[in-house]
Amino acid sequence: IATMTETMINVADIRFTQEHVYDSFNSNDSRAGSVMTLIDAILHGTKTVRDMPLIRVAWKRGAYWCVDNRRLFVYKHCQLGEIPVIVMEWKSMREFELKWKNGLGSRAATSEGRRVGMIQRTDTPLCRSPVFEPSLSELTNLLDPSQQRKHDELIAANRRRRDKQASARSMAESKSAEVAAADALRGLLQLPSEGKPKADAAPDEDEEPPTKKRKKGAKKKAKAGAKKKSLDAAAVDSATTGKSSSGAAVSAAPGPTPGPVKLTVAMAEVNTL
Repeated sequence: IATMTETMINVADIRFTQEHVYDSFNSNDSRAGSVMTLIDAILHGTKTVRDMPLIRVAWKRGAYWCVDNRRLFVYKHCQLGEIPVIVMEWKSMREFELKWKNGLGSRAATSEGRRVGMIQRTDTPLCRSPVFEPSLSELTNLLDPSQQRKHDELIAANRRRRDKQASARSMAESKSAEVAAADALRGLLQLPSEGKPKADAAPDEDEEPPTKKRKKGAKKKAKAGAKKKSLDAAAVDSATTGKSSSGAAVSAAPGPTPGPVKLTVAMAEVNTL
């Protein structure tokens, strides 16, 4: 069972297995379309890479090699950058080895498969391309200079748009990573999120609220004050009757001159009340 994985690879890093390609997809059926028709559809946005089967690549001798050479030529010519591909194991499909051997003798001319020869077999005018290897190509009908200039301008405009979109995606991903890192750090430091007040800690169920504590303290002070007044009144009363609040006799200290009676009630009794 062949192992197949979809991934993104820059089309510039994928190489041709064959020595040359044709400018049509099927020599026996014109409905299959031409290479130039697909190029125009991609440049004008009516087709994308995902509208067709993804090209198949496999790793060999330090590079990715493709068995779908005509579509690879289209994507390279349009300078599509990163594209989705199907990565397979080299030995999982015999086509890789057969096509790789087909182009083996021209590796020096094609810069190790980075370029490819083009053989034109349709009447559709074909664009000039830096992906062509002239020494391996047979071209009979090309775009005129004015058409070629407009064609090249369209490729450049599409490349600028893709670069701008890629830059915007990169900035968004970078911002997202910064936010995630800040959130992680905030979680470690237990800081409140920006724009959100920090939630108050949940009160201990056994702890009384501050207002209740203040009320209890005031009650205790009032009770202590009332008790002190009661003790003072008891002391005055015992001074006039000669008895303490407990009924014990109170002796007055002798003095040479008449005056206010000095009590000798033990202060310990007062302090204990």
